[in-house]
Amino acid sequence: MTQLKDDLLNWVISESRHLEFSEVLGIESLREQASLRSYFRIITDKGTKVGVISDPNSNINNLFITYSKFFLDNNIKVPRVEAHDHDKGFMLMEDFGDKVLQLEIDNENFDRLIKDSLETIISIQSCKPPSNLKDLSGQNYIEQMSLFKEWFLDKLLDLDLSKEEELILQDSYRIIAEECVNQKRVLCHFDYEFRNLMLLDDDSIGVLDFQDLCVGSYALDLASIVKDIDNPLTEDQMKSYLSFFLGLLKNRRQEEELALNDLTKDVDFVSFQRQFRILGTLSRLHLRDEKSFRLIDLKTTLKFLIKDTQKYEDLEGLSEFLSKKVEPRLLIVLKQIT
Repeated sequence: MTQLKDDLLNWVISESRHLEFSEVLGIESLREQASLRSYFRIITDKGTKVGVISDPNSNINNLFITYSKFFLDNNIKVPRVEAHDHDKGFMLMEDFGDKVLQLEIDNENFDRLIKDSLETIISIQSCKPPSNLKDLSGQNYIEQMSLFKEWFLDKLLDLDLSKEEELILQDSYRIIAEECVNQKRVLCHFDYEFRNLMLLDDDSIGVLDFQDLCVGSYALDLASIVKDIDNPLTEDQMKSYLSFFLGLLKNRRQEEELALNDLTKDVDFVSFQRQFRILGTLSRLHLRDEKSFRLIDLKTTLKFLIKDTQKYEDLEGLSEFLSKKVEPRLLIVLKQIT
C-alpha cells in the first residue's frame, strides 16, 4: 500500500496543473471502509480533496463517476469527481469532510438527521433511473441472501445443516424475495446507511458510496435507516418515522396513501433480505479480505433478524433455527476470534 499511496500522491501532483490548486502539501489515510478501496485526504494549498485507490480491473470507479454526475444533475449532494485515471484505478474528488452521520448523530440532533435522511431517500426515488441500470429480480435477492449460508453459516460458523434446516432456509429466501420483488420499484442507493451519509457544512445531507445504484424495492433504503443497528428505534419511534415517510411519499409523489401496516411489513421484509446479505458480506470481509472491524455488528444484526422474523407465521421456523442453533454458535466463534 505504501507504494500505491506514493503513486497516488505523484498522480495528484501531476494532475494539479489542470485543477484549481498548484501545490500538494500532504496526504493522510482516511477511515477504514467495508470495501476494497482505500481513501486518502489530499492536502493542497487551496483546501483538501479525497484521493481513491481501487482495483483498476474493476468497474467501480467508472460507475462512481457516472452516478456522481447523474446525482449532481438531479440536485442530490454527492462528491464531484475532479480527476480520474482508470488504468491506475485512481480518483480525485470533492472532500465532504469528516462528519459521518454514524458518528455525528446524538440525542440532540437525532430527530432532525433521521428526517433529513428520509427526505433524501424521497429525492433519490424521485429521480428517473439511468438507462441500463440493474433492476433487482427475485433471483438477485435470493443470490444476495445466499451469502449468508456460504460465508456466515458454512465458512465462519462451520455449521452443518440438516435437510430440514436447509429447507427452512431455502423456503425463507423464497418468501422474502417474493415480498421484496412485489413492492413498488424505484431508484435505490442500495447501501443507504448512516456510515455512508455526511453532515455537510450547511447542515444538509451528503451521500457517499452510491456505485451500487439499482432499481429495487421502495422500502430498501428506508430500512437501512429505521433498522440501523447502532441507533435502534422504539416501537413508538418506528411508527412516527414511518408515518413521516408516508407523508413524504404522499406530498412528493402524489400517490394514494399507503397504510402504515403495509409499510411496516414491507420494511420488515426488505430488512430480512438486507440482514441476511450483511451477515454474509461482513463474514466475507473478515475471512477473504482480512477486514474484521465490523465483526462486532454480526451479533446485533442476527438479533434483529431473530426478533422480527418471529412476527410472521411463515418465518417462525426460521426464527427458531436462528435462535437455537445459529446464535449460540456465533457467540462461541466470536469469543474465539476476539
